[in-house]
Amino acid sequence: MARERQDGGGGSELGRFLRALAGTDPDAPDLTDLAGELLLKSPEFARLWERYDVRGHVQGSTTFHHPEVGDVTLGYQSMLLEGTPGHRLMTYHAEPGTPGHDAVVLLDLLGSEHAAKLSAG
Repeated sequence: MARERQDGGGGSELGRFLRALAGTDPDAPDLTDLAGELLLKSPEFARLWERYDVRGHVQGSTTFHHPEVGDVTLGYQSMLLEGTPGHRLMTYHAEPGTPGHDAVVLLDLLGSEHAAKLSAG
């Protein structure tokens, strides 16, 4: 499973997004549980949370670390879903010719190989 890196700005983006989401529905049990767990387990998240930074970025880039292909930098865009208050659709993309695109293509190939082994097995 890929994890978003905390040292390349991705963690601060997540912190800002969660803080903004908390402002729209501060009593949402799943959000308060998640924020509480992150506050206890991550000093970095706690520092970011205490800043009350709520700038909602709807596009940008973030870096994930995948155990099979390493660091993958992808662009993202966040879109509001009409009729579903508080919900957003996040899409990630890789620009052709970038290392991120090469990593996504490699992951696609690895996934196909894995699926073929499972169906043959």
